[in-house]
Amino acid sequence: MKTASFNYFYGKKWKAVVLFLSLLVGTLPVLAQNTDGGASPIMQKLAAKYKAFTTMQIDYTYKAVKEKQTLSATTGKALIKGDKYRITFSDQIFFCDGTSMWNYQKSTNECSIYNYEESDDDALNPAKMIANWQKEFTAKLIREDVEKNKAVVIIDLTPKTGQSYYKIRLVIDKNKEEILRTSIYEKDNTVYTYYFDTFVTNAAISEGTFKFDPAQYPGVEINDMR
Repeated sequence: MKTASFNYFYGKKWKAVVLFLSLLVGTLPVLAQNTDGGASPIMQKLAAKYKAFTTMQIDYTYKAVKEKQTLSATTGKALIKGDKYRITFSDQIFFCDGTSMWNYQKSTNECSIYNYEESDDDALNPAKMIANWQKEFTAKLIREDVEKNKAVVIIDLTPKTGQSYYKIRLVIDKNKEEILRTSIYEKDNTVYTYYFDTFVTNAAISEGTFKFDPAQYPGVEINDMR
């Protein structure tokens, strides 16, 4: 049975992490039959560019807002290599090496370990979510705009089946063809937004980055749920 701390992240915040990952991994499929308003060619270019990256390092700002009130805000870092990743929040770190998943809680110096399996729910499997992206979403070009002297394109992705969120909004730098931010709109009026502050591609990242090393966390309590 999974711990209460993991169940919290299995919910809205963890889902936000996975959606964030899915957008960054760059394997968004061609959406020609599922788009309108001119979103298709933009998504195709974005997919081709991101898919070519061997690794990505992103420093980001995360904010949750509901009815104009900020519920939480933090900064973090994402390191991504294929289906492997390491996501750092202010209070937690998530590791995945494609075989196992680790959730480290900084405040309690505790780490829970889980199997990474294709049979897991999509919310726990970025690769599976990406693979099913085309059949699960429709895309629509909302408008072109200018933000901070940058030409941007705004595209909304709408899930085809019922979810707790009703859309994901991408704000894309039109000239660089890079995602500037992504927002997840929940039905309870909470909006989770990731602002991509820095974005470095194709840098060397060691395989050990994606595994939890107890030696780096003296006295850590391990909960192996595998």
